[in-house]
Amino acid sequence: MNIISSCYKTPIYKNTATITPSFKGNEIQTLTHTNIGSCLEGYIGKIRVRKGDGSENFLNIFKKRLCDDYENYLAKNDADQVIGEISLAIRRFTTNQCWGFNRNPNHVFVTELRNYSNPTTPYYKNGLEYHKDIGTRLLQIAQRRSDEAQCQGNIKLIAKNESKDWYKKVIGMTEEFPPEQNPRFGFNIHNQNSMILPPHAKEPLSRLQGGL
Repeated sequence: MNIISSCYKTPIYKNTATITPSFKGNEIQTLTHTNIGSCLEGYIGKIRVRKGDGSENFLNIFKKRLCDDYENYLAKNDADQVIGEISLAIRRFTTNQCWGFNRNPNHVFVTELRNYSNPTTPYYKNGLEYHKDIGTRLLQIAQRRSDEAQCQGNIKLIAKNESKDWYKKVIGMTEEFPPEQNPRFGFNIHNQNSMILPPHAKEPLSRLQGGL
């Protein structure tokens, strides 16, 4: 098990950081004040989620660097079963193109987001106890990494048709290329499932279900 290498206590969209002690007595160590980017591979802390009956539970988060600026995070229960997973790529650009991020093209691109305990998804693994808030917590990890990487909390992903409404109604994401941006052709020439986290949805996501 690796030791958390650095923690900070600061608003999510500030770039400065104040170092604070990592452990407080017997308090469960969640990722609330953890600088996730500076953590070594392996166990980095816990996330607070809900079971299917609404009771509170904590899952262990494990970090793995897949390659430069490409990371994977697993949420496991105490039996070492994988309950959820997110893979993300940190994308930085030198040009000042407008990519739907208020003229800042830098972002975290989520390549994979799964809750293996949700029986309504095709990724469900038999025998796993249902847990809620998995997708929310993993996206909050992506948002934290975006902020740490100087991407201003920008997140982008390609939603599956069955999950697009969840991204829009729960997370607050919007289409990167809405149809009205292409009136000349009368149809959208871009992927309508390409989603971004707009500025007004950043703080609500960070606080959703109590935040990290």
